[in-house]
Amino acid sequence: MTDDRSKALVPQGPTSLSPLGRLAERTLAERVEREERTLVAVRTLVIGPGGYATISAAVAAARDGDTVLVQPGRYEESVVVEGKTITIRGDGERDDIVVGWDRGPAFTLVETHSTLSGLTIVGGDPDPPEPELGAGLLVTVGAPQLDGLRVTQGRGIVFQGGAAGAIEHSQIDGNDCGIFVHDGASPRIEENEIWGNAKGGIEICGAGTDPLVRANRIQESGIFVYYGAAPRIEGNEIWASALIGIAISDAGSDPLVRANRVHDGKGCGIAVGDGASPRIEENEIWANAEEGISIVGAGTDPLVRANRVHDGQKSGISVGHGASPRIEENEVWANAGRGIEITGAGTSPAIIGNTVRDGLGDGISVWDGASPTIEGNTITGNAGVSIFVLKDAHPTIGRNVASD
Repeated sequence: MTDDRSKALVPQGPTSLSPLGRLAERTLAERVEREERTLVAVRTLVIGPGGYATISAAVAAARDGDTVLVQPGRYEESVVVEGKTITIRGDGERDDIVVGWDRGPAFTLVETHSTLSGLTIVGGDPDPPEPELGAGLLVTVGAPQLDGLRVTQGRGIVFQGGAAGAIEHSQIDGNDCGIFVHDGASPRIEENEIWGNAKGGIEICGAGTDPLVRANRIQESGIFVYYGAAPRIEGNEIWASALIGIAISDAGSDPLVRANRVHDGKGCGIAVGDGASPRIEENEIWANAEEGISIVGAGTDPLVRANRVHDGQKSGISVGHGASPRIEENEVWANAGRGIEITGAGTSPAIIGNTVRDGLGDGISVWDGASPTIEGNTITGNAGVSIFVLKDAHPTIGRNVASD
């Protein structure tokens, strides 16, 4: 009898894939083809001897994915990148690759996800038709990545028009304003060195404007938040500010201000006013010439929690002119003025669970018609009175521990 079992191992006719299999095969082939086209298309366009004469010419010729490589030199031009996603990168020492002049932004980035790195950017129009157009680097819409730049001797960086992206690991010095964020922009501003800017290190303005400002070192000029902006400000070191370390004003301005170090300024460490309502927590504030934290104005009701305020030349925390913050679990010590000062009719903060010690004035003082609630605090070792009340003040006081 013949054994026909081997026939099962021999193809009996042409084979074909199922419709689903054919679709998968075609999809894979198309993806491979697209990747091959991308690899072929990506180019490096060199600026300098043997290449393009200007950055603008190379940007005009570039396609998505290309790299524009800038050789050392000074490029007096105003470069516009619009819509494309390219990389513009310095090829050499950053300080030897200078872009910009005094007739407009060195770079204007419009609706782009491009990357800029390794360049020095100078200038900006000194008399622009609109203030933001005077920037050395102007970002409108889009989400560019700005890394390892130096921006100097001009009008700084402006983010506007809902722009996102990031500026990080950069040096921003000697400008009118270091970084100005407004008009709903929300970039990430991280790990930059910012100093010597005339008006502000970072200014954040307007409702819907909510950048992340983290781990920057800001010297000689601080951070200003106003007109309803709500950034997250955390882990920065701010020192030797000419005015205020962090200033927050206007109704709707409710940033989170957390874990910053603010010290050795010529004004207040942190100042809040005009109806702002930030959350200020876990900061260390010391050795400032004015109050460590100042809170003023009707409708100004921040939460001030778990901060360390010490060694200031005036009061540690000052509340006045109708403000009503909640001040809890802070440690306030060794300030030259009062530990916590509360003044003015309609001023009604809650002062709960703080430690106020070793100051050169009163521990907590209440006067001129103020009506705070002062409960559960530890007040010790101050040179003046533990709780001092005068001039028609009406505090509610209970369960405090006062000694020395």
